[in-house]
Amino acid sequence: MNYTEEQLREALAECVIPGSPDVQQIVRRGRRIKRRRRAGLALAGLAAAAAASLGVQHVWVGPVQVAQRPPTTTATASVAPSLPPENTRAAPPAPLIASRSSDTVLAGKTVEFQPLSFFTSYMIVCADPDAWVITRSRGGAVSRCGQQGSFIVSESKRSASPGWLERTQEFEVWVLPADLPVHEPMRPTGPDPYAGCTVARKDVGWCDGKYLMNLLVKMPGVLEKLAEETESQPGAWAVGVYDRADATDPFPKPNATDTVQP
Repeated sequence: MNYTEEQLREALAECVIPGSPDVQQIVRRGRRIKRRRRAGLALAGLAAAAAASLGVQHVWVGPVQVAQRPPTTTATASVAPSLPPENTRAAPPAPLIASRSSDTVLAGKTVEFQPLSFFTSYMIVCADPDAWVITRSRGGAVSRCGQQGSFIVSESKRSASPGWLERTQEFEVWVLPADLPVHEPMRPTGPDPYAGCTVARKDVGWCDGKYLMNLLVKMPGVLEKLAEETESQPGAWAVGVYDRADATDPFPKPNATDTVQP
């Protein structure tokens, strides 16, 4: 193995006692110097490759900065809270009769069920309580999912469609990421929902960098178009339908005899 003059001089200066040169000691010291230099070059190369391919957080390893992939958050990727076996807010409490679930957000599900009464209720639960929830059937509604989920008593004898009890019914549920840029509170629509927008995309209900949530709820095909253009994210959620044949109105209106007259 060959050594440069500089390597031999360095070894002599550090390890050799004046007046007593030791050739074997010089050779061993030169080998150690060469190994250290090769290891340093290899470590620098690995660090450069890692920094080019990984994320943005960093840790220090010796004198070389090595990038480290950011830790994965678990809040939005965890399993959604379990649907309760019954809706205790119903009168009397109603059991779960149908459900759907998903592991991702910006996803929609169609829920089919056979109603047993005019007082069917629904509950949506999400791993991320701040996720946006949109329900669509004959109309639509939008809200944050909420820490305890959301029951929606959507039907009554006054609002149920003709033949409600005679045939299978369905509705859509969409759950959107909590950080989806939306106009909040929702802008009033009026004759032209895009009035006042500097830049608008009418195919996805978009106005000046944010989505018009009321259009996501009401306009056919807008959510589907948005889902096509947006990468889904981890985020478990579930929707349940609750009903029973002897259900009564959980929010009965007061009788005339119960009304206190001034």
